[in-house]
Amino acid sequence: MFRLHHPRTMKWLSLVVIGGMFLLALASTKVDAQGRPKGAPSALKVGFVDFFSGAAATFGGPGKATTEWLVAKWNKEGGIRGVPIKLVIVDEGGGPKKQVTELRRLVLDEKVDAVVGYTSSGNCLAISPVAEELKILTIVHICGTHRLTEDRKLKYVFRTSNNQAADSVTLARYVLALKPNLKTIAGANEDYAWGRDSWEAFKIAMKKLKPDVKVVAELWTRFQAGEYSAEISRLLAEKPDVIHSSFWGGGLISFVKQASPRGLFKQSLVVLSTGEQVLQNVGKSMPDGVVAAPRATPGYFLDPDPATDAMQKEFVEGLYKQNKRYPDYPAYRTYQAWGGLKAAYEKAIDKHGRWPTTDEVIKVFETLSWKVPGGTITMRPDHQAVHGGMVGLTKMSKKYGFAILEKRVRHNAKDITPPLGMKTLDWVRGIQLKN
Repeated sequence: MFRLHHPRTMKWLSLVVIGGMFLLALASTKVDAQGRPKGAPSALKVGFVDFFSGAAATFGGPGKATTEWLVAKWNKEGGIRGVPIKLVIVDEGGGPKKQVTELRRLVLDEKVDAVVGYTSSGNCLAISPVAEELKILTIVHICGTHRLTEDRKLKYVFRTSNNQAADSVTLARYVLALKPNLKTIAGANEDYAWGRDSWEAFKIAMKKLKPDVKVVAELWTRFQAGEYSAEISRLLAEKPDVIHSSFWGGGLISFVKQASPRGLFKQSLVVLSTGEQVLQNVGKSMPDGVVAAPRATPGYFLDPDPATDAMQKEFVEGLYKQNKRYPDYPAYRTYQAWGGLKAAYEKAIDKHGRWPTTDEVIKVFETLSWKVPGGTITMRPDHQAVHGGMVGLTKMSKKYGFAILEKRVRHNAKDITPPLGMKTLDWVRGIQLKN
């Protein structure tokens, strides 16, 4: 007599079920003789573009180190479902026209399958329409201007980090928590999309949150000028309560080293929207009490605590071992971009049971969420990623030999990101004070 609950019967049924599930899995994803999805290339060829020369190379260095570390790690683990990633590295220096030429070369001559990179807002605005024309999947990792995803409808271009308004709103709220009675502000920024948009969003946010605030100076410099004595003299003369600057890379390093001996950081509360990125570069030149943001990025090498977060621990220790440098925000944003690319391909493979087309990868990318050290990134249909962020105050650390961020404040994505379909600066004009 057949007994359903007899131990041997149950064991037999379990084997049948497990075997059936295994066969279904094989059927759902067809693989070739090498175990890769059907139709897969021998390698996924990806261009990585960032600054590797000149004053802006302090951004490209961490980005390149993260890229090489991640790609080596993933390829050792099997790549993307058995398909290794092959890198083509391109220097972002030379300006927008050169980058347009380089993008065409990557696509038409190198035959890359995708491109990751672009730190400069000027460059990302220039290459975006060309990427759309060439129909090349392009993952922008740092470029901050809100105009990238608002000036035109995008199909092939994605940004895997939030725009400059997230930094500006985060900074404005943090500043008012530190100095609720401030009366005057000033800005010192570079005269192109990133500097203009960053200052505009910060100024609007400050005026919205504290209507009586007065702007006493708006100073503009050329890209990575490196010499700021005139601007420092003007700021010292105006004596604003708060100074906002979105200087970055080598330019910011020079600004800190020139302004600190002249007492600018003692006279005013200085707010650096990219300040975290240069802390390891300037060392003891960075005074305490400077508001330094990791660009509203969800990860910072001390937060979350690597001792309690396995993904963070692997990244911090892995990058330090390779580069003798802790990951800074360009490193985290580079991780965000590569993590999104890999997750999109894998989800598209699972959905279609074979190697996906670019259009199929794009389709899943538009609503994708993926985990990175420090948090979760979510992509929206407008190709703008959203995520939480943080800001802190510099404090020299004897342990590390450079300033770290203390008094860190985290913000949820919804508090620092315009809703889908709303223009960034319109959203900034309607924000409320919140901490």
